[in-house]
Amino acid sequence: MAKAKLHAADGAYKAEFELPASHFEQAISKAAMFQAVDTFLGNQRQGTHKTKNRSEVSGGGRKPWKQKGTGRARQGSNTAPQWARGGKAHGPLPHLYKRDLNKKVRRRALLSALTVKANDGSIFIFEKLTLAAPKTKELAKLLDKAQLAGRKNLILVSEPDRNLLLAARNIPSLQVMRVGDLNTYELINAENIIFTDSALKAFTEAA
Repeated sequence: MAKAKLHAADGAYKAEFELPASHFEQAISKAAMFQAVDTFLGNQRQGTHKTKNRSEVSGGGRKPWKQKGTGRARQGSNTAPQWARGGKAHGPLPHLYKRDLNKKVRRRALLSALTVKANDGSIFIFEKLTLAAPKTKELAKLLDKAQLAGRKNLILVSEPDRNLLLAARNIPSLQVMRVGDLNTYELINAENIIFTDSALKAFTEAA
């Protein structure tokens, strides 16, 4: 049975929390997780890479030297790829890397990643995670009390919290994300997954 540590709003440990088997005790599919991560990273690429071919570089026109009798190799243009400052042969051209992932594969990958994190004991639940002011020091103190400081943490909330977002951006390796935007890559990339109680409810009810 998958369990997580339940913490109070101040970061203090309270008890063990039983995670729903429907989301944290599923068959692990490495293939689905690979596809989800590969698709996500590919979709982040702009695809604006470009090199000039021999028709686009400056130069060309006149033949560099006559065909025969010079003792040198024959050349037709100084824009050829073998020339310095010549065009690039078979260089990259702008194109989209965007791909779609089957909805069932995406869900299977997400549940697989959650199950892996649950098996590793990397899931944590906070009853509440709100700050009176956007103070990084207060958030750092809270994480330290929960023994989560200095790790790559992903905090999942049900609704955007401005104070929490502003406090978290000055802490290295800490990310705050709305649970509705959760993806397999972010789950795998983080060492610890921190759900607020409301975020966990919203996630299990929606997914």
